[in-house]
Amino acid sequence: MEAVIVAPLLEVLFGRLTSSVAGEVQTRRDFKKEMEKLRNMLPVIQGVIEDAEEQQMKDKKVRGWLVKLKEVACEADDLLDEISTLLLRRLLMEVTNGNYNDLSYRLRNRPSNTEEGFGLRLRQIRQRTTYKVRKTTLKLATIPVHFKMSRKLKEIRENLEDLTKQMSCFQFKQCSPYKRSDTMERRETGPYVDESKVFGRDEDVKKIVEKLLSGSGPQVPVIPIVGIGGMGKTTLAQLVYNDPRVRRHFELEMWVSINDNFNSKRIINQMLDYVTKSSHDSLQIGVLQSQLRQSLGGKRYLLVLDDVWNHDQDEWDKLINPLKGTADGSKIILTTRSEAVAAITSASPPYRLEALSKDDCWKLFKQLAFSEGKEDEFPSLLPIGEQIVDKCKGVPLVAKTLGSLLRLKRQETEWSNVQKSELWSNNGGIRKSDDDEVMTEFTMHDLIHDLAKSVSGEEFMTLEHDNVRSNLIEIPYLTDGFSKIRHASVVSNPSSCLIPKALCKAKKLRTLNLLSPREDSEQVLPALVSTFKHLRVLNLSGYDTKRLHRSIGGLIYLRYLDLSYTLIETMPATICDLCNLQTLNLSNCSELRELPRGTARLIRLRHLHIDNCAKLDYMPPSIGNLCQLRTLPVFIVGCKIEDDIIQLLTLRNLEGNLKITHLERVPICHEISGIPRWMSSRNFYSLELSWGYVDEGKSASNTSSRQSPRRNPLEDENLCYCFEPNHCIRNLSIKGYSGETFPDWMKGLENLTQVNFINCKNCESLPTLGQLPVLKILNIQGMESIVNIGVEFSGEGDRPFPSLKELTLRDFPALQTWRSKDSVDAFTCLDRLIISKCPLLITMPWFPSLQNLELQNCNDKVVWPASDLNSLSTLIIDFCQELCFLPKRLLQSNSRLKSLTLTSCPKLSSIPENLANLTALESLKIAWCDQLDTLPHGLRNLTSLKNLEIIECPNLSCLPEESMEGLCSLRSFSIENCPSLTSLPMGMKHLTALENLTIMYCPNMVHLPDNFQCLSALRSMAILSCSEIASLPEGLQHIQKLQILEIRGCPKLTELPERVEHLVSLRSLTISECPNIKLLPNGLQRLTALQHLSIRDCPELEQRCKRGDGEDWQKIFHIPFIYVGSSALQQRQDIASTSQNL
Repeated sequence: MEAVIVAPLLEVLFGRLTSSVAGEVQTRRDFKKEMEKLRNMLPVIQGVIEDAEEQQMKDKKVRGWLVKLKEVACEADDLLDEISTLLLRRLLMEVTNGNYNDLSYRLRNRPSNTEEGFGLRLRQIRQRTTYKVRKTTLKLATIPVHFKMSRKLKEIRENLEDLTKQMSCFQFKQCSPYKRSDTMERRETGPYVDESKVFGRDEDVKKIVEKLLSGSGPQVPVIPIVGIGGMGKTTLAQLVYNDPRVRRHFELEMWVSINDNFNSKRIINQMLDYVTKSSHDSLQIGVLQSQLRQSLGGKRYLLVLDDVWNHDQDEWDKLINPLKGTADGSKIILTTRSEAVAAITSASPPYRLEALSKDDCWKLFKQLAFSEGKEDEFPSLLPIGEQIVDKCKGVPLVAKTLGSLLRLKRQETEWSNVQKSELWSNNGGIRKSDDDEVMTEFTMHDLIHDLAKSVSGEEFMTLEHDNVRSNLIEIPYLTDGFSKIRHASVVSNPSSCLIPKALCKAKKLRTLNLLSPREDSEQVLPALVSTFKHLRVLNLSGYDTKRLHRSIGGLIYLRYLDLSYTLIETMPATICDLCNLQTLNLSNCSELRELPRGTARLIRLRHLHIDNCAKLDYMPPSIGNLCQLRTLPVFIVGCKIEDDIIQLLTLRNLEGNLKITHLERVPICHEISGIPRWMSSRNFYSLELSWGYVDEGKSASNTSSRQSPRRNPLEDENLCYCFEPNHCIRNLSIKGYSGETFPDWMKGLENLTQVNFINCKNCESLPTLGQLPVLKILNIQGMESIVNIGVEFSGEGDRPFPSLKELTLRDFPALQTWRSKDSVDAFTCLDRLIISKCPLLITMPWFPSLQNLELQNCNDKVVWPASDLNSLSTLIIDFCQELCFLPKRLLQSNSRLKSLTLTSCPKLSSIPENLANLTALESLKIAWCDQLDTLPHGLRNLTSLKNLEIIECPNLSCLPEESMEGLCSLRSFSIENCPSLTSLPMGMKHLTALENLTIMYCPNMVHLPDNFQCLSALRSMAILSCSEIASLPEGLQHIQKLQILEIRGCPKLTELPERVEHLVSLRSLTISECPNIKLLPNGLQRLTALQHLSIRDCPELEQRCKRGDGEDWQKIFHIPFIYVGSSALQQRQDIASTSQNL
């Protein structure tokens, strides 16, 4: 039996009843009186609701009472929503005098190009609009309330009154309706920790202590420690708090555990407990602040605020104001999961706590999973434990939880079950990704899904249409029809109706997710609107429609509308009637050309997603009126609207990610002086500034045919300088910028983790980025004017680029030299380097930890400095047209290389024999190397090689006979388009691990070795366009694991192996363009595993396999899927199940 949850709804309802909206509807005295009664009854019910929700699992009558209470509360909420919507629509009509097209009241006379003029203009716009709204609100005091509303309100009040009277029958316990969160059990922490149970935090402690012991001014510095839940933020604060150096430095230490209850009065009280050793609960906040300031006196103190969630600047100011001007050197440590909290509380970058190393995580897990020093007694559990630690992703809390869980378990199966489970990895939310990419899709564990369905009870349902019956699947948990359904998801198929008739009975539906893309949604929308008038959420994502029906404007209560991934080109003007809309998702609407002109009427809109709408070329007029807008991932500067930038700057609540495109359209004389002030007050984590039509990955000279007019580089420099973000910024991209230098502010953005410069073709030097402490990804492309990269790129510090992991330099046509500081500590974390289209580059720095190197379309001389590297695991050399040979030292010094790719090097004639040193090599690809005529004998030493590809090497005439003998790990072998190759070596018999073999476009290959029976692991074999092969290897018929065999373009081949019945695992056989194969072997009819047979362009064989009367038909009729010529012969009726088996 699912629980009925009512408390949150009552809190929302009480908030709405006490809001100004309810107070403005005053025309009917009886209506006002009923509203007042309703408002007075709610706190009485809220006082017992917590106890009622606990009793419902034991008493069915209590549960029935809660069900009725929820129904009444929902009806009241609907009614208040209706009133609020009426009020808002009247307000909009009055403010605009019936004209919805423009809410900005623009001034005709432009002020001068000064900051004063800019500020004056914004103030005039705001004041004019505010005056109009205030004047209209007074008029709204006389709006008529429909008699139906009054009657409904009275009915709701009477029902609630009856429920209130019934409360005495249940003897509920009273609790405060306003302090529910305070009565909840909170996780409280203290300042002490057992240091013997902490691993891997010595360096973190050292860095925090250094910050604490450094000098400071009259302002008390705040050091935020930020990290995901369970990362060990509290533990780190405890270690620092108890560090002897800290103890000696500070005269007073205070620890306050915050959690979700950030109450400045409570915190000051706890601080006073440390100082005065007495309680002050009865005092007012002002008195407490004064006492705290006096009590601290001249003492240098350390304050730790643990687990802070509060975003309220006012509450923070109440706490911090009395601390200003206290003893120099005082510090505050704050732990939080939220970057926003860190930004509010501190002007300096937060300390981001990273995951533990695998070794430290293993130590922590081992300490808890085994008794001290006894892990060696369980050798079979250790490898499983290491796999479990891998899944912990360095999160200490996960390692501790799992270690404790397994402490008393000593069976391998018990440990393996934990290792295989995915549920525990999500205990703290979503598992952290290996890289810092944004994750957009998650899977709900089955148990969580069942719990969600149980809690949602009869209010939520998923409707599915079975593919076979094409009717609605029965819903077992629905006991009262569809009348109570408020949230529904519909999964339909093309042959069924989009909205099931049964669902149309759900008149109270608030959420509708249509999850199957359809072409007929445009016709269905009018019926949907007329049926589900109270929808709050509508998801039409992915529907194949180019036009949205104008009836969408009828869903006036809609809060969330998802039209993403649709083909709509324009939207009806009626969409602007959705005055309650808070989220509009239009992302990835590739055909969308414009937003409605009346978009500014959506004054409650908070999130407007228009990212990846490539054809959208300007913003709607007066978008600056959307004062509640928080999310706007893209702002497009238009050609015709002169106020575009001013409209952007009036959006004072924007946060998160922002991309500003077509900055070249900003007029030269435009007011830009207000931009810096606006940028400094915005908490953007990602910022992209784009000029022109920039296509990333293409050279600057070929980006688009729609190039913008040429601009003075100084203009772009001034504009770019104005867009300096605050210290919260994590990702920065600048594209199509025509300035000659980058702004100096870039080197001060200490929180940057990713930087992209794309097609900034006039820049003559790169900015100083080497001293950014957490920069991880740097991508620079299309820099036509840079000749040298010097030490200015690294900066003056001793450890340039301390955190950089990935670096890409692409399309630097003039770059000749790249030099860095002579420091062994430079690029210490660099893992991946891509150098592409740098034809003149001949030098580069040394990278001590580089593992992945890609050299594409570069000078052959740049390969030589790469020979100094000794830690490579992946090396790609592509399109180096002058490269004649590989330096021996390159292969000699990189013995740990796992993947080597050599492609499009037409002058490469040989590969060094010391290829044999690469005993760890797992993948070798050689392609489009015209002069290569042989492979080194050392190939046989590559005992770890798993994948070997040789593609389009026209002069390669043979493979060394002994080259295959040592390839005991080879799993995939592919030879393509090698016309000089006549045979494969007999040493093929040593490839006992080979699973996939492909030989294609080798017109002079005459035969294959007969010892194929030794390839016992072979699963897939393809012989394509080898015109001289006359027979298949004799041993082929003995490979019992072979599942796929494809033979195409072998005109001299006359037959298949007669004893083909031994291929007991064969599932797919394809014979194509082999006209001399006349018949199929008799053993084919005994291949019971064969599911698929395809015969094409084999005239005589096709005739013999003709359905019914073909001579070979009896050999193949048992095969489920048969394709002969251009027709398909399907022998089974249960096609779906057979296809699934395949």
